[in-house]
Amino acid sequence: MSFADGKYRRLISRSALLLLAVIFGCAAGEFASLADNPLPASKPVILLTGFEPFGENRPPNPSWEGIRDLDGTDWTTFRIAARELPVVWGEPLKQLDEKISELNPVAVFSFGQGAPGFFAIESRAVNKRGEIPDNAGAMPSVPLIADDGPDELHATFACQRVMEELSRKGYPVRVSGRAGQYLCEEMLYSLEYVRSKHHPELTVAFCHVPPLGSQIGEQIVDKAYVQRFVVDYLAAWQTVARTAPRANAIVTQTSGVSNKASETANPELPAVKRLIEGYFKSWSEQRMKDYGNCFADDSVIQEINRQGDIYTQSRDPFVANQTSYHKMALIKAVEVPVKTDITFEADLARAVVYWKLTAGPRVQFGYDHFTLIKQKGEWKIVNLVFYGKKEPE
Repeated sequence: MSFADGKYRRLISRSALLLLAVIFGCAAGEFASLADNPLPASKPVILLTGFEPFGENRPPNPSWEGIRDLDGTDWTTFRIAARELPVVWGEPLKQLDEKISELNPVAVFSFGQGAPGFFAIESRAVNKRGEIPDNAGAMPSVPLIADDGPDELHATFACQRVMEELSRKGYPVRVSGRAGQYLCEEMLYSLEYVRSKHHPELTVAFCHVPPLGSQIGEQIVDKAYVQRFVVDYLAAWQTVARTAPRANAIVTQTSGVSNKASETANPELPAVKRLIEGYFKSWSEQRMKDYGNCFADDSVIQEINRQGDIYTQSRDPFVANQTSYHKMALIKAVEVPVKTDITFEADLARAVVYWKLTAGPRVQFGYDHFTLIKQKGEWKIVNLVFYGKKEPE
């Protein structure tokens, strides 16, 4: 098998969605009022969003009623901010931009009213609005949620594993791939769009909750029940995060020193981080000229397959093969760093990156080992060794 064949197989075999990020947990009783426990200004924020009722004189929306009392509460080391969103076409993306700019959250969990009888964690959103009037009485003015967005976006949240945790707590929960083509679907699409475009480190998710007054077994769905579910939802996220690598965030360590301390000790660290981030972003966005510019002229790229065979290539043929892959692929592939460790030695830098690649319904993880050198004032890759993993770590 040629090197190109091996790389092509690696890319085809990876894909689709799973995990992401940083988390924390507790039970409802662990929430405390800000009036009793003022928060330091630096405390990170978790943003919860819900929707207003579906029109005048309509019942309260459970997605807002279930989170409104959590606004301004202290959850472990985090601040909870809850915001009610209008049921108006175009508002999800606008409101997200405003709220993220205002609050700088580490995570955004959004909720909407769904069908009776169960909770639904949404895993897929299409870039198309349904022909349904909003609360302003208006039909969608344009058919797409984002003009420059893909036809669909898959959730980067650990939907299946969080569902399993919640099911163990007795909640009727399912993972859904049909979000409804109304404001809830627009919200999930907007969440993933904003995350992919501007905030790759952000954890985002959307969940439908049953209507108030509906019944689940002997349980009547009321405000308190939905709020209890939201708290357990966060706790489930915590449990999943404890047993999986952090995704969509770069964790940089230099000789065991904290990121802040290492940047002070070695001023080149930010530039090396930018190169690594640019390497993954340019490949995923198919900016292949920028991707090629990440490598030094005489760089060497090596793939190690699962049999231990090594395939070696120079920069130009390697980048040409990557370009051909993108052109031939039926499903767009996106590769993101999950964890990055950077060390320096003499005039070289070394980076080990644990990555995740998604392409449609499949996912693969693996490692890139970079050796970097500074040439003409810029850090470049002189050697890359990569390989895929059969199972995520």
